[in-house]
Amino acid sequence: MQPSKTLESGSLQDQIRSRLEQDIHEGTLSPGMPIDEKALALSFNTSRTPVREALLLLSARGLVDIVPRSGIYVRQLRASELVAMMEALGELEGVLARLAALRIGPALREELQRALEVTGAAAAAQDAAAYQVANAALHDVIYRASGNPFIVEQARTVRLRIAAYRGRLFEKPGRLATSQREHERVVEWILQGHADNAAEAMREHISVGGKVFADLVLVNNLR
Repeated sequence: MQPSKTLESGSLQDQIRSRLEQDIHEGTLSPGMPIDEKALALSFNTSRTPVREALLLLSARGLVDIVPRSGIYVRQLRASELVAMMEALGELEGVLARLAALRIGPALREELQRALEVTGAAAAAQDAAAYQVANAALHDVIYRASGNPFIVEQARTVRLRIAAYRGRLFEKPGRLATSQREHERVVEWILQGHADNAAEAMREHISVGGKVFADLVLVNNLR
């Protein structure tokens, strides 16, 4: 049986949305950059309909701006929005760390310890790019250990919206070492099963990063 056109369109729409999300996350598409609807359609060998559907979904999620008679652009956030999102992320990840401390199993305990070793190696080498990748992997283990996919989805959405800006977090001298010490505290409390301490350590970790982030945003006049 051949798939219906509706299903084909839906699948293609998901592929286009996923590609754009990845490009935004990796910085290939930076804040304020225009998105060429026609070029996207050509690259996927499709009509503009699934492209528009994907862009509408991304607009609803706050990732792109559709400006009538102007174009489609990667959303450029104001400093106040970025700081607010960091505050929200701190609360969400605090809850996830709390749940991880209560629910983490043997396999994820080992994976979390290995992830911490990887962030430590990147921090010691002062490799900001490697640290950024390792940092995401460590937080992903905590997400999975939490056992709550709904809260994880909310945290991932916030992280995606600020992803284009987050690379600057590790530019400040000494931030890698400080971030690693914060990770060590979070992981220690999770592995010991101290839920409240894990939550507080995670909120502090995100809060400190948020303050660094806010300073960098304001210095660079991102409004």
